[in-house]
Amino acid sequence: MNHPESNQRFLWNGEWREIALAECEITELAPGHFLVASENERFEVFALPDGTLSDGCGLDGVRLEFESERERIIRERFQGATLSGTIQTGSHVIKAPMPGLVRAVTVRPGDEVERTTTVLILEAMKMENNILASAKGRVKRVLVEEGGSVEKNASLIEIEL
Repeated sequence: MNHPESNQRFLWNGEWREIALAECEITELAPGHFLVASENERFEVFALPDGTLSDGCGLDGVRLEFESERERIIRERFQGATLSGTIQTGSHVIKAPMPGLVRAVTVRPGDEVERTTTVLILEAMKMENNILASAKGRVKRVLVEEGGSVEKNASLIEIEL
């Protein structure tokens, strides 16, 4: 088990990495521009004065997130859990983020989807919004039809994890 005072885990472009804090050196290259170096690796980190990264958590297509103490505890206690603490078995239901009209359903039951797969297009206020899968898995059920209206938080698609 890793102790938070000795190691820090962070998500670098979708991949978890860990740095031993006792073995790393943090150098400020310029205001808000840091170099984190350990024996094996070097990472550049760009931070804003309020403590966030350039656009909230990324710069030039590189996404960086640090694991919180709560997330570390959940990971260590529940190896099959996601960072939000939900178990990665069963199914996940995608819900409508706003009321609208279903313009297109781009998946069918049995299709494999990634977290960034567009599963349907929802028109709201004359704008088309791509609704993404938000979980990797297989489409179990499509709960809406093209041309149908949905309310906010209506179940759209069920994904089997």
